[in-house]
Amino acid sequence: MATHADSGGRYDLGAQYFTVSEARFAAEVRRWQAEGVVQQWTGRIGALERGTLSDKSGSAERYVGTPDMAQLVLRLADGLDVRGGTPVTGLHRGPDGWHLDAGGQTTAPFDTVLVALPTEPAAELLDGLTPLLDLARSVTWDPCWAVTLALAQEVRPGFEGAFINDDPILGWAARDSAKPERAAVAGIVDRWVLHARPKWSRRYADIEPQDVSRWLIRSFSARLRCSLMPVAVHARLWRHATPVNPLPERCLWDVAQRIGLAGDWCGGPKIEGAFLSGLALAEAALG
Repeated sequence: MATHADSGGRYDLGAQYFTVSEARFAAEVRRWQAEGVVQQWTGRIGALERGTLSDKSGSAERYVGTPDMAQLVLRLADGLDVRGGTPVTGLHRGPDGWHLDAGGQTTAPFDTVLVALPTEPAAELLDGLTPLLDLARSVTWDPCWAVTLALAQEVRPGFEGAFINDDPILGWAARDSAKPERAAVAGIVDRWVLHARPKWSRRYADIEPQDVSRWLIRSFSARLRCSLMPVAVHARLWRHATPVNPLPERCLWDVAQRIGLAGDWCGGPKIEGAFLSGLALAEAALG
């Protein structure tokens, strides 16, 4: 649920929206709506194929954080002792509990370690500490290149978000500035987010971000049948964008070591899956 900011404004660089199917998650979403950190995104969502746009707006209710996706994360962290910019490079267990090597220092002991990371960095951190890693390492991932662009020109594609079904490069395009409560920026008419296809992202994971931006903007321009001249561009590779084979378990909990793992790779992907996985791990640790 990352947000990127530059001279063109703020963009939802990662997850574009979320949907709701489970009752426990639905109850939380209603509470977030009441608190003003989530709204339903009712913009027109479609699928583009062979020049035809099919309407997918009614296929699901879609929600976004307001005024951006990161605001919900900040709301969930409210009241917690969160220490950003402090990389944890290792951990070891002493007679008094778990100690973390963080920011060049060793922390005071903790009773429990809960890791909410993609499986590969989680395995690096917990290597040799729990047999749970055998399961975690079985999960594979699709990457995704994401590109943001700010335009001083207006484009009218007939949608606010679209799945691009017949392009070898571009898989998703969204008018980020059309989402609820997105702030306007002087001189900027539209802000867009483009996501590349997993296969293309994997093949070109190591090329320069500016080259990625050129490829995705060229593909998007071809779809719109107009030349785009963005005034601000940013590209980022999400190496662990989507779990290909998420585990059926909602979380992993080693009661003997008091180590747990959670994420969108447990019990089902996407934001709802990540939330329910974290909830399951919290209940296991407190139980």
